[in-house]
Amino acid sequence: MFKPVKEVCPIHYIPMAASITITKGDALWDNGAGYLTNASPTAVTEVLFVAAETITTARATYTPIGCYSAFETEFEADTDNAPAQTDIFTKCDLATAATVNPDASSNDVFLITQIMWAVANKKVRGRFVQKIA
Repeated sequence: MFKPVKEVCPIHYIPMAASITITKGDALWDNGAGYLTNASPTAVTEVLFVAAETITTARATYTPIGCYSAFETEFEADTDNAPAQTDIFTKCDLATAATVNPDASSNDVFLITQIMWAVANKKVRGRFVQKIA
């Protein structure tokens, strides 16, 4: 789960794709048709938003979802494995729509800036990286 570090962050309402469930804290990206969907760890090249709420859409509706801008917000993030001190100031990939993989760097979507508490807690702090085409 991606959780904003600040208590108060602006929330944007962006239409999400039809027939999906998005869970609070999930990383989101554009599905290619202008709607938000869960970020795929194998295909995502840029995370645009993080869900501020949990919503399921019906088959033909495009419900707006409250979300935080990935580029304006610092996040506390869950990791799939215990992070290491050497992961600080490195870019990593998503493991799922809700976690990062501190050991992978194919897509480099999240910059780790701090390990939170003991490494066994599997939490880091950082920012999503905006791609420059």
